[in-house]
Amino acid sequence: MIAAAAVFACSALAACGDDADGGENPARGPAFDEQRAFADLEAQVAYGPRPAGSDANAEMTKFLAAQLREAGVRKVRIQRPYRNVVGVIPGRRNGAVVVAAHHDTKDIPGFVGANDGASGVAVVLELARALPDKLNGPSVRIALFDAEEARGDRPFEVDGTRGSRQYVRYAKRARDGSPALDSIRGMVLFDLVGDCELDIPRESSSDRELYGLFEAAAEQLSGGDPAPFGGSTAPVSDDHVPFLSQGIPSVDLIDFVFGPGPTPGAYWHTIEDTVDKVCPSSLDAVGEAALVAIPEIR
Repeated sequence: MIAAAAVFACSALAACGDDADGGENPARGPAFDEQRAFADLEAQVAYGPRPAGSDANAEMTKFLAAQLREAGVRKVRIQRPYRNVVGVIPGRRNGAVVVAAHHDTKDIPGFVGANDGASGVAVVLELARALPDKLNGPSVRIALFDAEEARGDRPFEVDGTRGSRQYVRYAKRARDGSPALDSIRGMVLFDLVGDCELDIPRESSSDRELYGLFEAAAEQLSGGDPAPFGGSTAPVSDDHVPFLSQGIPSVDLIDFVFGPGPTPGAYWHTIEDTVDKVCPSSLDAVGEAALVAIPEIR
């Protein structure tokens, strides 16, 4: 991830993965289990560095797909060539809400990405378990994106968000697990949400109403305190940008000060992004708000 103006270039990509429906999950419930989410974070980190195209990335995406199927998510598959792990939680209304994070890590030797991006994936996996088997609103389309990170020193605006751009391009033809583009009501992205000193202001390119749902949910749950939400910050180029470019309301829930110093913080894209720098309570703060906010998106 990198703070920047939102510009991206589309590239021609091939398809695709194998379909596999998930079953119903009798263990689904309304509570967000922070310890289970943290265990998912630790499991991702155990694969080591996971840049797009690596063997570790390929193995971990199989693990993520298995976790979604076990959670009861339907039509789980891994897209190609970028290994986006996708699936569906059905809804009673037409349309879709994309709930997303990125699973790849920056190609830095020794970089395991506990916060960037295992934390976001951990939140999405636990949401997949905790959301109802059938939502009253639009269906939720789970999307764990590959290839968010730019390779080497290539500009993020050119080389980043390759997986999410693939997802949006496939959505233009409703293929390979992406919903029809015109059916997408909103997009919610979780990125760098594990910092123990969590602070998630509204990223300024994000939709105000969508962000407001999360801020209001946190205030409701706490009895008056919207922490860790509130305030605003400069735009961040991230996996929500390809959706914004198509006119889809999108929100990037991101704490882009990770570690000491000014944004992006001293730990960002360094080997200091380790499990000891993230906290289950932060995953819980975001996840509990999401359980309230996501079903309200229409």
